[in-house]
Amino acid sequence: MKISCFVVSILFGISTLFAQSSSLSSSPYSLYGLGVPDDNGVGSINSLGKLGFALPSLTNINAKNPASLGRMTQKSFLFDIGLKTQYETVINSFQEEARFTGNFSNITVAFPISKKSGVSLSLIPFTNVGYILIGLENNIEGSTDNFITNVVGSGGLNDFKLSYGYSLTDKLRVGASGSILFGTIDETETNIVEASTLIISEENYYSGFQVNLGAQYDFSNNVSVGFISKLPTNLKGEQTRSINTFLTETITSREEDTRLDDFTLPLELGFGFMGNFLKNKLTVNADYQQNFWKTTDQSDFLGKYVDQHLVGLGVSYRKNPRSLKYWERVFYRTGMHYDSGNLKVNDYRIDNYSFSVGVGLPISLRTNSMLNISYSYGQKGRVSNGLIQENFHQLSFNFSFDGKWFIKRKYD
Repeated sequence: MKISCFVVSILFGISTLFAQSSSLSSSPYSLYGLGVPDDNGVGSINSLGKLGFALPSLTNINAKNPASLGRMTQKSFLFDIGLKTQYETVINSFQEEARFTGNFSNITVAFPISKKSGVSLSLIPFTNVGYILIGLENNIEGSTDNFITNVVGSGGLNDFKLSYGYSLTDKLRVGASGSILFGTIDETETNIVEASTLIISEENYYSGFQVNLGAQYDFSNNVSVGFISKLPTNLKGEQTRSINTFLTETITSREEDTRLDDFTLPLELGFGFMGNFLKNKLTVNADYQQNFWKTTDQSDFLGKYVDQHLVGLGVSYRKNPRSLKYWERVFYRTGMHYDSGNLKVNDYRIDNYSFSVGVGLPISLRTNSMLNISYSYGQKGRVSNGLIQENFHQLSFNFSFDGKWFIKRKYD
């Protein structure tokens, strides 16, 4: 009980760190909506297609499907903390710019509460915002003169989630999770007109609650399927705006609070497959997810929302988990992820894809603790029809700790 309270305290403390830390994104596409959805996962998921709805929570926490918690190793305590770094090149028709970001990507704990059930608590970025628009020229209405505008955006939303999974039978597991979504998106617009400067600062705070349901079924010891459903929800928004005008020797300012329109998150449905082959040395997972953005009836000044399709494929190989030879106990992984995007600009989707490779490096012979390292290369958007292309290299580190509770040592 003391350990559980300590972990909860850590999670609440780090929630403040996430809310105040530097952005996890430098994508210009984070300008629309609530930012770029964070697709990073927990544990080994990042190198296995970033979905994994049918994977269990045996040695790594599966935060994608709460039903996986119904199949946990007894007396185990799983803890995962992640770090993500990304180097990307942003290309348009005129120039190319390199950017680098990095920060914590998740902190998650999970443990069984009975022979048939388990719980997890996690804090994961939900969306990321980080864009800079410099030197935008605008025309002064009723005049031939122009003024320069610079826009900077940062922040994003966080997902603080409690999940529960239960085994109805030896083959069927179900689960549910509740997510508190919260965060602030800041935008500062600086307008320069000859000798005067107008600065408009907006602090947009969103919050809401989302429910996620899941199920897993084992057709055999080697074949499993998984299903997830995220129910639609409305996020409430509030805005604090401050306006400051700087003339030669005069400064004027005012501040106002307004209620923002609700932002609707759509229904999400996902299905996954997992198969073990070569006497459990080789594992293959394939997943598909659809997010029904059209039904939200929302629009954005950049374009219109469309239904989103995500595909993930992953392969993992481990020769012998009990071998005395270290490299035979290492996990070797590779995966592919495709996202059709939920926004269409100039009749073109902002889609993205990535390929990944990774390893799971064991830390101890006695436990399943390991360091999961994943490298991904991908592309988002394209250089055509006024769009922007992002080429990115992403490196993620997840320390997955597997502790044991209530086990008495035979020898000190």
